[in-house]
Amino acid sequence: MRIAMIEVGHWHAGMHLRSFQLAEGAEIVGVSDQQPGVAAAFAARSGGRAYERYQEMLEATQPDFVIAMGRHIDMPAIARHVLETGIPFAMEKPIGLSAADVAPLVELAEARKAFVAVPLINRYSGMWTMLDELEAAGRVGARSHFHFRVINGPPERYELDGVGWMLDPAIAGGGCMRNVGIHAVDGFLRYTQGEAVDVLGAAISYRAHGAAVEEFCAALLRSESGVIGTVEAGYTYASMKPGGDFEGRLSAANCTIIDRNETLEAATLDDEHARTLPIPDQGARYDQFGRDTLARLREGRPPIATLRDCFRAMRMIDEIYDKALVTPYDA
Repeated sequence: MRIAMIEVGHWHAGMHLRSFQLAEGAEIVGVSDQQPGVAAAFAARSGGRAYERYQEMLEATQPDFVIAMGRHIDMPAIARHVLETGIPFAMEKPIGLSAADVAPLVELAEARKAFVAVPLINRYSGMWTMLDELEAAGRVGARSHFHFRVINGPPERYELDGVGWMLDPAIAGGGCMRNVGIHAVDGFLRYTQGEAVDVLGAAISYRAHGAAVEEFCAALLRSESGVIGTVEAGYTYASMKPGGDFEGRLSAANCTIIDRNETLEAATLDDEHARTLPIPDQGARYDQFGRDTLARLREGRPPIATLRDCFRAMRMIDEIYDKALVTPYDA
């Protein structure tokens, strides 16, 4: 599987390189970045030829698969170009500044039956495996509520990573909710099984660090059948430690399942049994993505998360920003 990587100056590039190199038979044949020298430095450790223009790279290398990244404002054009080549690919979220950027890409991808994977990597959480096993055994019951919190270190982490554009809302489309909150929103949409969802309220803060993008956002969601969701996203964890402050939990009539990043706690009412199990952490979930994505492509199965999944989460984030007490562009 010959792989090309677009915009390797992105802070996820190293994670995706490791992830796809773990997949059997994968070879990096080209890397690109519009910033002079960035692709050459990345090629020195990844292999493949370096390019500044991704269009030239795709034409020259003719890869079997593409890993696409980039500034959020540039992502729609990159995605459209790769779609038009017919090459299957994975693309980092959020693929645009808003859901309006993603909508036409969904239409194009579905019309072409294209394979486009989005690394919403918390779909690899053991929380979902446990829920599916209990559901198959008829042991879940009515779904009640869902909570997901992902709080990373302060905004300057992006400046240190050489992606200071992440702190410009005109380029990034927002702050922590657009960037990391998408995992939380995607989790609630998965838990509510495709139901329509309303945003009941939201609040945004810039108080601690005063960046132009929000550093904390909390939202209250409700599904059509009454499942309640609370989602929190932030850049307010007082450390650069990977993983930050993370927790996902779901509750139903017969079960409570809690993902604490490295451990899974599961309790079931029908047998009064509670247990704690080790599970892959955030880094290991990224490692799973490459191997799993290429296996799905070879076997003719859909990606774990599609462009449409990304669009649904982006549309919900747009509504969260609309309902927030402070809009993301008022800082």
